[in-house]
Amino acid sequence: MISLNTRKIEDSILVKAARTPEGFFAVYFIISEMIIALARFDNSAAFIANKIFMAVFIGYLVGVIFSLLPVIVSKILSILFTILFSLYLMVQVIYSSVFKNFWSFSATGGVADQALDFKRTILIAIKREIIPTLLILLLCIAVIICIVKWIDFSIHKWEMYFVSVFAVSVIVIYYINLLSIQGEEKNSPFDLLKNYSSIDMSIKKLGIIETMFRDGVYLAFEKSNTVSGKADTAFEAEKPKKEMQGSDANEKDVDKAVNNTVDSKTNDSDKNIDDSKDSSDKPARQLNVAQKPDYNLGKISDLTTNESVVELTEYINTVQPTYTNEYTGMFEGYNLIFIVAEAFDGYVLDRNLTPDLYKMCHEGFYFSNFYTPLWYGSTLGGEYADLTGLIPKGSGYLSMQKVGEQQNSMPFCLGNELADKGYKVYAYHNNEYDYYDRDLSREYIGYENYMGVGNGLEYEEEPYGGIMWPQSDLFMEQNTFAKYSGSEPFHVYYLTVSGHLNYNFGGNAMSEKNRDYVEDLNYSETTKAYIACQIEFEKMIEALNDDLEKKGIADKTLIVICGDHVPYDDMIIPSELAGRELDSFEEYKNSLIIYSASMEKSVKVDKPCYTPDILPTVLNLMGLEYDSRMLVGRDIMSDDPGLVIFPDSSFITDDYRYNAITGELSGSGSRSVSDNELETQRSVVSNRFRMSDAICELDYYSYVEKLMKGH
Repeated sequence: MISLNTRKIEDSILVKAARTPEGFFAVYFIISEMIIALARFDNSAAFIANKIFMAVFIGYLVGVIFSLLPVIVSKILSILFTILFSLYLMVQVIYSSVFKNFWSFSATGGVADQALDFKRTILIAIKREIIPTLLILLLCIAVIICIVKWIDFSIHKWEMYFVSVFAVSVIVIYYINLLSIQGEEKNSPFDLLKNYSSIDMSIKKLGIIETMFRDGVYLAFEKSNTVSGKADTAFEAEKPKKEMQGSDANEKDVDKAVNNTVDSKTNDSDKNIDDSKDSSDKPARQLNVAQKPDYNLGKISDLTTNESVVELTEYINTVQPTYTNEYTGMFEGYNLIFIVAEAFDGYVLDRNLTPDLYKMCHEGFYFSNFYTPLWYGSTLGGEYADLTGLIPKGSGYLSMQKVGEQQNSMPFCLGNELADKGYKVYAYHNNEYDYYDRDLSREYIGYENYMGVGNGLEYEEEPYGGIMWPQSDLFMEQNTFAKYSGSEPFHVYYLTVSGHLNYNFGGNAMSEKNRDYVEDLNYSETTKAYIACQIEFEKMIEALNDDLEKKGIADKTLIVICGDHVPYDDMIIPSELAGRELDSFEEYKNSLIIYSASMEKSVKVDKPCYTPDILPTVLNLMGLEYDSRMLVGRDIMSDDPGLVIFPDSSFITDDYRYNAITGELSGSGSRSVSDNELETQRSVVSNRFRMSDAICELDYYSYVEKLMKGH
């Protein structure tokens, strides 16, 4: 009898607690976290405690705020909040289903445009995500009913607020301790709590509730920060390297068998560089560091008192530069055509279907281990990595837009480098010229002469008069080649759109146009439609090669082709094209094409490499001067060890692959990877994220330009 009465009392206390706004919203947020976790992450249990604690904490705070207001006001605001929060959850489920990353308040200008442009894709995603969408909707209805009929919004006695503050304090202390034991490296839960660096990692490791409020705070208080503000420059200690100063250092005698193959199996972080030894019997290779009079990064402290700028400079001064190599200046003075191809995936290359692309891939520089990670902002993030040699920011803003908004100096971008050499520089895009605010950023990455649809180029129309979507890359080449081909030396940047989703034969103009080429292939309709889109890009490349030959300049032109991202909305495509199910790393394996008709033989490159490596590699091949310490990417042809970094801090080295979410090591074979080696590599990865973000946020290159000009 006593036991039964005790149970009734406990039930009564629990019910009363649940009926308070604090308790109710804590429970509501926990359930919401579970829906998102189950909808998005197979390993949702890995960070479940983090998400529950944060849901309770924020739910408690929200409830306390509502409990301080008059009852009728509290109920109205609670219902409004519930509706808006439910819409937010639905947007995240649907958006992440399409773009494979999450939506951010603070990047609304670019990302919302992106979502609105994909109406058909979004409808398909809603159907695909019908279960979590319905769960969110049903939960919303249940919560509103509880708000109206069940929750006690009466103002508490002050003792209850004292208890609430005490309870929340205990939760916060326990929560911080919980996060600290999970590590403090970049994109660890503890780091994400301190620094809003990745919306995807924040949702994955801390939860949707924490991320929503953090994103809102960033939008309200931090987004307007200018270059005079702060940046995350908490760089981690890496394995000591000899600091390189000046530009006349010689590398110690390192014999390598090249045999037309660039491979990296030695770790340069373990290699001592003797800059006092003068190898007079061999031509000295120079550091890829700017060769300007009085160029000394230490002088940046004379230009600013900003601590973040100074700390970033101190870190950059510890970075080992790359050296020039036998491929340095191989294409010096050549025309350069650089193409970022929409959703280009190397698995699509085929001798018969894409003969020009196949030939260029295998008869130029053949990169067997190149990767195209899916960066935040999809196309704009991929474009930023391809063109700047930096990693795009993972949250808060889109890096390329930030460059335009802040009018950042970007001296190492190809447009600026080649314009300084007297090249005529052009850029073209066969979609709206101001999409993603590209009209604002193009000038600062070197393309003042930029044309898209609306400021010089026109849409191609369907035979019946409607606008074709997506647009034809071939049509763009046909309408632009004459604009630049007579003004050598020239540099042209193309951003294509023919490979754009959706991949089907009922609305994609490029798929429909090239359907006959793929009709009999043994693939799904989706994959056949994707191939048909890329055939239109193949036609552009075929026309471009023909035009260069007719003009007599093919053997004096270097062509670089890379993707902005893989076909992320239909990841069945890469696996079908590869003929096997790909793992989470292989899905992002791709092809980088660097080719000139003047090449007499191909060069095979086995080193792991990725999109930020493109810029320094092309700068080196073109014989252009740059400071290799200031780019996250590294010249692929250099002696530097291979490193591929993914947005979640996973990475691939010459010897192994590391999954940052699961902590799993793979691909090392019989070689044992020590804890110290792994920790060092994780620090390198962490620092490259921080360096990229800080360079953009602080407009760091503006200080560098002043030094290069002797100020």
